Amino acid sequence: MDASVFCFAALELAGRIVGMRIEKVFTPLPFTWNIALGRAGYLIWHAGKPVPFFYLTQHKPENPCNPGGQTMWLRKRLRGRFILESVSDWPRRRLALRLSAGEGVWLVVDLQGPPSLVEALPSEFGMPPQWPDLDRILSQPDLWKTHPHLTPPLRRHLAGLNPADGESLLLSMRQQTGVSFHCGQDERGRAQVRLWSMGEDERRFAGALDAAEFTYAPTLARIASGAGAEQSAAARACRRLERIVTRLEEDHARLQSLVQGRGTALLLQNHLHALDKTARLATLLLPDQEGRIQEIRLDPERTVLENMVRLFSRAAKGERGLATVAARLETVRRELDAARSGQAVPDGVPCTAQAASFPLPARYRKLKVGVYRSSDGFYLLRGRNAQANHQLLTQVASPFDYWLHAQDGPGAHVIIRRDFPRQEVPETTLQEAAVLAALASHLKMGDRGDVLLCLVRDVRTIKGAALGVVGVDKVLRTVRPAIDPNLEKRLQVLTGG
Repeated sequence: MDASVFCFAALELAGRIVGMRIEKVFTPLPFTWNIALGRAGYLIWHAGKPVPFFYLTQHKPENPCNPGGQTMWLRKRLRGRFILESVSDWPRRRLALRLSAGEGVWLVVDLQGPPSLVEALPSEFGMPPQWPDLDRILSQPDLWKTHPHLTPPLRRHLAGLNPADGESLLLSMRQQTGVSFHCGQDERGRAQVRLWSMGEDERRFAGALDAAEFTYAPTLARIASGAGAEQSAAARACRRLERIVTRLEEDHARLQSLVQGRGTALLLQNHLHALDKTARLATLLLPDQEGRIQEIRLDPERTVLENMVRLFSRAAKGERGLATVAARLETVRRELDAARSGQAVPDGVPCTAQAASFPLPARYRKLKVGVYRSSDGFYLLRGRNAQANHQLLTQVASPFDYWLHAQDGPGAHVIIRRDFPRQEVPETTLQEAAVLAALASHLKMGDRGDVLLCLVRDVRTIKGAALGVVGVDKVLRTVRPAIDPNLEKRLQVLTGG
């Protein structure tokens, strides 16, 4: 990335990341850092040769399973800190980010080396550069050594312009306004961004960060693809899915052990009349239904009665969790099988497991919402007033839940609860949820109606607008159900509020 482009990209970047919190630091490749900045996206910084660059993206690159020591050192010191100020030393292609309280005041990122944490910046850091006249720029080939912002590519371009156009370009750079960004290949065939034309096949952008992402994201992908077959995206995906399967299998075994504790609780319950309920014991010897003596291990910090109640409670918890974990485990195993065979796995891989059937949390029951259970076992929540619609979206729903609303008119919000992001929702449930949305809208008197289906993460409240009024960033599809007025009664579980 040429210093002239770095200048404008750093200026744009400051407007997007100041005030953001650093969530995590990764090193997806050698000489490459990925700083997660919440809704601002991921700041990708590549200081390797032959083309160092940076860009801001919403797409998270693949990261190694085991981060190195330098990554962990930075992660420990940066995580959770806010960016308070951005200072650009663009002639030297480096940037300093002033952080909230913690070790090191400034995070300095440099296109010529690794990031560093420092207490204070050098006095010359961020000082405006000097601008010699055009004749001197063109007549002194080594001027870039003392004026690093006057790079060889810039000087070569200025040499091909008439003096008026050259002065105009230099003025735009001094004022940091009035330029566009051109993406193409330089004389060595490398993808670059310039402030001037890059040939007939170029792409032009109004913003430096957009141009940088368009140009350098494919460059990073090519660097990653050349890192070796063992680091391929498919291999990393398989390892990631294998780790998830292992964790889910461990969770499944743990939950099963909790469920098995119900047998011990029942044995205690059968003999409770003959036991000292207040005794605190480590073990008990009790006969089972077949007369065999069973040794029961108890928590000596609790009474016999408390142990029995706890065993029943943990068994109920295990039963609630088993359905969710089993459904998730089935989906991930299908993804892993597809990844091992080289097939792409889109979002929403079909899963035969139904939604987990556990009671709605008590905190939801106080909301003014109608609660329904679809034919496939999914909870469907529908707001009964504007406040409930707002609460459904901001307090109840997860980002991966589905949101439905009648198109082109007033109506209630309907949420389809999902247990995990890639859980498939059958078409029957989608149709039933759409009917519920239509029945609580201007569509209720018709035979059919159009209902919007979105992910909750793509629906946002509007500051200053009335409760329940939202903006929709992306619609997955429009559902057109047959409106059945009797569906509410068939599916209703309970009504909140």
